Amino acid sequence: MSEKIRFGIIGGGMAGPLNAGALRDIPEAEVVAFCDVKEDVAESFAREYNIPSYYTNYKDMIARDDIDAVCVVTPPFLHEQMVVDCAKAGKHVMCEKPIAVDCNAADRMIAACKEAGVKFGVIFMYRFMDQAQMIKKALDEGRLGKLLSVDCSGKCFRSDEYYASGAWRGTWKGEGGGSLISQTVHFIDLMLYLVGDVERLTGNYMTTLHPDIEVDDVANAVFKFKNGALGSLISSTAVRPGYPRHIEIHGEKGTIKIVEEEIVEWKVEGMNEDDYLTKVKADSGDTATGAGYVATENHRRQLTDFIHAIKENREPMVDGAEGKRTLEFIRAIYQSGDLGREVTFPIAEDEKYGKKTEW
Repeated sequence: MSEKIRFGIIGGGMAGPLNAGALRDIPEAEVVAFCDVKEDVAESFAREYNIPSYYTNYKDMIARDDIDAVCVVTPPFLHEQMVVDCAKAGKHVMCEKPIAVDCNAADRMIAACKEAGVKFGVIFMYRFMDQAQMIKKALDEGRLGKLLSVDCSGKCFRSDEYYASGAWRGTWKGEGGGSLISQTVHFIDLMLYLVGDVERLTGNYMTTLHPDIEVDDVANAVFKFKNGALGSLISSTAVRPGYPRHIEIHGEKGTIKIVEEEIVEWKVEGMNEDDYLTKVKADSGDTATGAGYVATENHRRQLTDFIHAIKENREPMVDGAEGKRTLEFIRAIYQSGDLGREVTFPIAEDEKYGKKTEW
């Protein structure tokens, strides 16, 4: 393997520029090829990011011997086949969130990468924020004492035009869900990363203000973590005008609250709040009212970790199992909502769950 890890990228949609821009800023990475089914998109994307080759068929791209790793940046329903094909071609794979549309698909992806001996990562870039690492360190050190409760909120708004922008949007087959799996998923993942595994959960979901979609635009859940803390979640793409996502963590010795990329409260015994509050606000784009995340720094950090995982022959910080854990939490909400009862982890996955649309 050359000193640089040579990447191919599949998909020029919203997250394509985030991956390409991040890789461009990593000295150990080189993007040698790009693929999109639309030739005009493939050509213009390759020109913008100075990528020497472009394709309209990803199988032609991954057949190249000079590609070490591939970023799969396509709609969720395409993830499984593309990741499996990349693995069989001997390519390490970084897949955008969510890992897949259901846990069975995720298991097949993880198994294919393991069998092929390639590294498999899933993009959850919020874990790599300085603020997330500060909170994680405090929790791991027990600075909050025994955790009591955790609240996670993702009250966004998406227009009908947003859902109409792709035939796969707002469908169970195309996305695997709605607000939970597309908008709130990053903060669900951050919550699970910070606080730990969930033991049991009761959830509900419904479609309200978007008549042309199949999936949830409002969902909620109450749950118990394995460490004993109680949790609550609200997720939506129907709340006007849309609000920043946040997580509040309450323990015996105080409270920490993060809103998007800012720590806004750190009231913990024996700790000086001013040392932890975010002083410089990040301008990463609007995620409350539109699909507008634009900052590449956290993608750069995650992709750097992925490159080091390849070189050091270790698992990346967010591997397939971590990606599946976040998906399983979401699938549990759909399952609980359909069954009308509490579910326990690990769930017994069944693709039939997550089809309800009544309000």
